[in-house]
Amino acid sequence: MSNQQKRRAIPGVLLGVVWVMSFFVPVQTAPQGAGETITPPEILIHETPVGPVFADPHGYTLYVTERDSKPDESTCFGACIKEWPPVRAVADAKPFGDWTLVPRDDGEPQWAYQGRPLYRYRRESRTGWAEAQSRVWLIATTTPFPVRGTRLRYGQDPNRVPKTRVAVSAVPGGIIGWVTPLGEVLADWNGMTLYTLPETDTCVDRCLETWTPLAAPMAAVPSGHWALRPRPDGAMQWAYKGLALYRCVNDAIPGDAHCENVGGRTVRVPLEVLK
Repeated sequence: MSNQQKRRAIPGVLLGVVWVMSFFVPVQTAPQGAGETITPPEILIHETPVGPVFADPHGYTLYVTERDSKPDESTCFGACIKEWPPVRAVADAKPFGDWTLVPRDDGEPQWAYQGRPLYRYRRESRTGWAEAQSRVWLIATTTPFPVRGTRLRYGQDPNRVPKTRVAVSAVPGGIIGWVTPLGEVLADWNGMTLYTLPETDTCVDRCLETWTPLAAPMAAVPSGHWALRPRPDGAMQWAYKGLALYRCVNDAIPGDAHCENVGGRTVRVPLEVLK
């Protein structure tokens, strides 16, 4: 081949190379994480035993409260924010998508998602955890996000709560054993966990907003570690080993045991009463 023929062939070869390479140009894909929930810088998504949840930058789980009945309005002030600090937004933060800003008395706005203000539980024991779920405070799971007015726990259907009764003996009528995340505990006949209040054994006035005394029937008879304690209203209450027994209003379904973080202590099923 002459030099002139080689020069004429080069453009054709290059054109062929370009044509072939065009089939190997990678197709552009959506960036990683596309379609996932976009969060403000102050809020992350963390994995927990109950699934992905909204969390603060340190990894502590966030919550919403049923007390905030109106969209984008907080009812948590004063003593409430000492236990449930609001998730603050920076001064120049702007709402976007499902994220809105709730004004607060001190001038620092609070983040809300789908109209529900977000909070952190001050006593959460560790990151990546979720231990403060109750009837009033719900974990801010990402999917599904808790709808206002729901009472479901960790996505559970209360009609499908497993029956985990424990056979016991030598306990008063109306008291049973039940399996909870904390182990086998004493419960009322419906499977609702029973507690003692070691720090304040006498529960009256505002204490009764959280704790319901376990009433004893008129024909009840004390026996062994079980005693009857009179209430200020004249009713009798069961006590075990000298401590009065209560149900907690924050427990919504049988097997719940969420009230040790508000002063209660579950009563583990004693070995001597296991059948």
